[in-house]
Amino acid sequence: MVPERLKSFWQATRNELATVPLDARVNLSATQPDTLAQVYDVTLTSLGGVRIRGVYALPAWPERHPLPALINFPGYGGEMLPQLGLALEAGYALLTLYPRGQGPSQEFWRVPEGFTKLTLGLDAPENQYYRAGYMDCLRGVDFLCSRDEVDAARIGVYGTSQGGGLSLATAALDDRIRACAAHVPFLCAYRIAVETATTPPYLELTDYFAAHPEQRDTALRTLEWLDPLALAPWVACPTLVTVGDLDTCCPPPTIEAVYARLRCPRALLRYPNLPHARCYDFRRQLRHWMDTYL
Repeated sequence: MVPERLKSFWQATRNELATVPLDARVNLSATQPDTLAQVYDVTLTSLGGVRIRGVYALPAWPERHPLPALINFPGYGGEMLPQLGLALEAGYALLTLYPRGQGPSQEFWRVPEGFTKLTLGLDAPENQYYRAGYMDCLRGVDFLCSRDEVDAARIGVYGTSQGGGLSLATAALDDRIRACAAHVPFLCAYRIAVETATTPPYLELTDYFAAHPEQRDTALRTLEWLDPLALAPWVACPTLVTVGDLDTCCPPPTIEAVYARLRCPRALLRYPNLPHARCYDFRRQLRHWMDTYL
């Protein structure tokens, strides 16, 4: 991977996104699950004119304006409930963002039949799902920066599994991010992942390569353009990363390889008995991390 070509590729992609109007639609949600929050349904336009959905929550009685803000990204399954308590108790605005083809954003676009997010567009980086998926994440940053109640200088990103990988990619591609927390991140170090993961979703790739062995080399070269392993040196904000030693979905070597390439202020939390799962201690560490840097 030639760094200059990688930089040019992502700059061109960001330039393409910048030509697409945000066209944000913000409506008070019909369900208000927490009396401490005001919850809104959000629809945005992203790369290629594809609409995406999110849930935007504000403290009902904020103590200060403008507010720091967090974006939470979903796991690979795409479904995720907004984690209102975590953000609202600390006085953050919170955007729960669903990239295209995930969660409620499936209303507007779906992964074509016969493919998955991992196997779509393996012939070239401009066709691979996560090129557009990452831009959907950056569009969420655009949305927060457009809001008067948000302090655009205090935006953080976080997530678990795919959400962690999306957080790392967003922090690498957008210097407006001031803090990042990635719990057992997915999407990391594909060449290591296809050799070490023994449970899905990386097995989608190993199964695909078994069926199409002639495409393996091209596919892995394509994925390198989207791999946080390649993007990690661009992350400038303080970044918290976790590893579960019993994780067979996102094996420790995949995460450790990305962490080793970070050049920002960083911390690695290792959980010796954790499989690929959420962790209450991470929630505590996440709150401390974001409070410290935002």
